[in-house]
Amino acid sequence: MSDRSAVISIIWACLSSWYYGYHLSELNFPVASLTCLSPAFPPPSRLPLCLDLDAYLYGLITAVFTVGGLVGSLMSSWIVEKEGLKGGIAWTGYLNVIGVLGMGVSPHWWVLALGRFVAGVSSGIAVCLVPPFLSLVARSSPDLASKSGQIGTMNQLAIVLGICSAQIAGLLLTGERGDMPGRWRYVVALSGIFAALQTVTAGQIVTPSVDPDSKPIFSTTEDGDLDADVDVEAGGTPSHTHTDEAVAPLLPENGSTDEISQDIQAHEPGGGGGGGGQLSLRSVLSNSSLRGPTIFCATIMALQQFSGVNAVMFYSTPVLRPLLPTSAGIVGVGITVVNAVMTLPAIFLMDRLGRKPLILSSILGMTVTSALLAIALNEGYQTLSALSIILFIAAFSIGLGPVPFLLISELVPSPAVPALSSLALSTNWVTNFLIAMFFLPIRNGLSTPVDRNDPDSPRTGEGRVFYLFTGILVAGGILVSRGLKTGH
Repeated sequence: MSDRSAVISIIWACLSSWYYGYHLSELNFPVASLTCLSPAFPPPSRLPLCLDLDAYLYGLITAVFTVGGLVGSLMSSWIVEKEGLKGGIAWTGYLNVIGVLGMGVSPHWWVLALGRFVAGVSSGIAVCLVPPFLSLVARSSPDLASKSGQIGTMNQLAIVLGICSAQIAGLLLTGERGDMPGRWRYVVALSGIFAALQTVTAGQIVTPSVDPDSKPIFSTTEDGDLDADVDVEAGGTPSHTHTDEAVAPLLPENGSTDEISQDIQAHEPGGGGGGGGQLSLRSVLSNSSLRGPTIFCATIMALQQFSGVNAVMFYSTPVLRPLLPTSAGIVGVGITVVNAVMTLPAIFLMDRLGRKPLILSSILGMTVTSALLAIALNEGYQTLSALSIILFIAAFSIGLGPVPFLLISELVPSPAVPALSSLALSTNWVTNFLIAMFFLPIRNGLSTPVDRNDPDSPRTGEGRVFYLFTGILVAGGILVSRGLKTGH
């Protein structure tokens, strides 16, 4: 694959990641434009300006996207078998167009929820297929093979750009307070334009060609150190030119990639490790060489969501509005801009510092800022609240955001990637759903209304929920650190 074809393929695939990020945040800024209890029908339109949504239904519609994402993730391995990676990514475009049409013309909240579900299915497939597709693109181009970490991080960059785009679109289309009647429909419809562009250009994309029996990007030498994957006979270049301690302990103790291939053939009927077939999830979990990386990736994906990052992405406006009633939306836009900007250093540091330093530094930064955010919200410190939430997202962007997606396609041979991706991303979606559905109820349950006879009155202690995330981050940091040292 030529460098030009590789770049075009990367941009094309990352469109799916972009509208995944867009859907994550599209209902955040225009919440006031979307929700009402008495919908109005301005002539000549037959569509209501807003939908009859209370806080519960708003949370349900936000969360149903993650249910669709889970379904898409579970389908992804089957789609790869039928359509291949490129064909599966093309399908994300078709599904996204359908979902966006449903949301854009929804006359009732349940139609909006159905459209969000279909868009979620599209996004669930995307987050499973785009990272391995980018990995294949990197490994199919000799000039890009040494930059696989940078190319893999493009997936996360596209996601955060999508989140940022949704917030900016909400600001531009629904006003500074996000309350211009009916304009939320333009916000949700925007991603459909890019999805349509992706579908019509699918035929121009060159499918990357890599030996399906190729080694993982990382392998180990006889003394147990991590080495780059180099095909000398084919004139290949190393994927990485340094020893990366972040993933070495996750590979088999004896360090032989040949042993992985033998185990694959032993567990897959007919020698499924060869011939370009894809391993089933059952085969991956029953394989002693692949079970450790699989469980580790699923754990990291769960930690990514239980860190509280999407509680901020989904609900930054409701969280900050009690303290910043006139500028919560603007701060929300600033949060997504920081998220996008802080992903850029990760692109350049990923192949220099390695995965382990970045992810542990990220967890440490999020732990500190989550605790500060809890204190600031509880005490009513406006400036500290805004600063803490921005730094929280910045810390996430440099490590816990991009690294888990990279590990999925780097720790196992190509035939095992779809199954591992399906399990890890399904775990991500389940935890994402739990956060989307229960964050606001948990926040309200941990806080106290000023007027105990009126549950809708202003509340105190709304930052206590972030102490919960702080504790999870501490436990996750210990788990990751010990797991990487012991190989479990």
